[in-house]
Amino acid sequence: MVLYLEHKDAIAGILLDRAKQRRTIYYSELGAALGIPAQGPWKPILDEISREETSAGRPDITYLVVSKTTNLPGQIGFTAAKPPSAAQTKRALETIEAVFDHYHK
Repeated sequence: MVLYLEHKDAIAGILLDRAKQRRTIYYSELGAALGIPAQGPWKPILDEISREETSAGRPDITYLVVSKTTNLPGQIGFTAAKPPSAAQTKRALETIEAVFDHYHK
């Protein structure tokens, strides 16, 4: 069972708005907007959105949800990034830019 699945469309909508604005969002901000605790659990619901986006050929908008300590996602490529490796950092920055480029028209 995926917790907060009922918020999936709202989460995706917030992330699409952020993508169009070329802005990331902290877990705490996203949680506050939806009444979800900042500490999650975010992984299952973000994984669900990620799979939907990438299977449709779009860049992964879940990379826009970032930690206040690193300004990067807490997981990168479905792997924990606490702290992110150099390869994870590179992947995250490239993916965030791809999201911005795709949605910011």
